[in-house]
Amino acid sequence: MKRVEYRVEQLPHQEHPDQNIPVMLERLTELGKQGWHVTSVDLTYHPSYTPAWSASEATLPILLEREVEA
Repeated sequence: MKRVEYRVEQLPHQEHPDQNIPVMLERLTELGKQGWHVTSVDLTYHPSYTPAWSASEATLPILLEREVEA
């Protein structure tokens, strides 16, 4: 039987996505090598994801999934 596991990865995000894309792609490539696949991502900037102590360290939650041995 096919089974999957899920993970939420917090990736850095700035107001201007072109500044983050290389970092995001590098991290997603690393995760892909471990068998993870992106299930859901919203690339829209959301100030609510920004920690109160640092507006420069906002993150985007990325939902990942991978198949595991049954």
